[in-house]
Amino acid sequence: MTLYNKRREALEVTIRLAVQEDVPDIITLLIKQHGNYYANVDLYSADFVRRVIKNRDLSIAVAECAGGLIAGMAGANGKTRFAGTLEWVMLTIRPSCRGFDIGRRLLSFLRQTLERDLYSCIYGHCMSLDTASQGIMAGLGFRMTGAILNCYRFDTHAENFAGLDLPDKHRLLVVCLLGTKKHAGVLYVPDEHREYIQAVYEALGAEYTLDKEAKPSGTTAVTVTQNNEHRYCEVFAEETGPDFEKTLKDTLEQYGALEQQSFNVFINLNDPAAPGACRILEDRGFFFAGLHALSGACEYMIFHYSPALAVPFDRIAVLPGYAGEFAYIRDQYEKKGC
Repeated sequence: MTLYNKRREALEVTIRLAVQEDVPDIITLLIKQHGNYYANVDLYSADFVRRVIKNRDLSIAVAECAGGLIAGMAGANGKTRFAGTLEWVMLTIRPSCRGFDIGRRLLSFLRQTLERDLYSCIYGHCMSLDTASQGIMAGLGFRMTGAILNCYRFDTHAENFAGLDLPDKHRLLVVCLLGTKKHAGVLYVPDEHREYIQAVYEALGAEYTLDKEAKPSGTTAVTVTQNNEHRYCEVFAEETGPDFEKTLKDTLEQYGALEQQSFNVFINLNDPAAPGACRILEDRGFFFAGLHALSGACEYMIFHYSPALAVPFDRIAVLPGYAGEFAYIRDQYEKKGC
């Protein structure tokens, strides 16, 4: 196909699924664009990329120029932490080939190629440093639902940022597109965030049912994952029992004193005890950072806490179409007096 930029310059490209012969070019482009700071370090391994292409664990689309140069690439990961979802990953366009609408066409190609009816939703974690990817997502109908804040450290790869005035840690915007999960189930919504949560599901086009919260019963089902390199702890709470407060306290005591430590807790919104868990989190200094919606079997609220690290909202780039959701999250942060 022939693509044109705003200056009416032409670029001939073929968009197709990657094959084994593309692996060296894929890794070269990744290094050229991201140095060694790309979050998914497995993608620097030729053996790993060959394996995921062969097994279709990661579907990679490439835009190939007439002379064989890879102009850009994007991936769709069907083996995510949220079972039954599809995640857009590694959207990368060569600088000399930008402005030709390649990113949107890559994602459109993947969306048409993959069987969308296999997934509860398609989601992406957009870099807050890059409004270009946000624009592509917005153009494809993705809605912003929340944010994953302070999730990895820039200073662990400082050589890639020489001379740049960057914040200490990186932030991601969560965007989502409706898949097979047309109904989010029964939601137990904290009163103070009810309007935001309802607006998100209505924007996604998903139905839901509201019910009153119940006292916690049974045991807490929590998974805690700490990344010491990035000083980042992720907590998934599928069910919050009477011992949730102790589990949270123990986690904060174990990791909270580390330099630049941050926490993101995902609370299952389908859990009748979810509103009570939210109050516990907010009492401990967490603030509501939106939703990770339609995420497989569960609906998640995101709560963030950085004991000694601010969230520089003034430096987070957000497109106008996502400004309302972003403003709400910022307001939750500022209410905490952070």
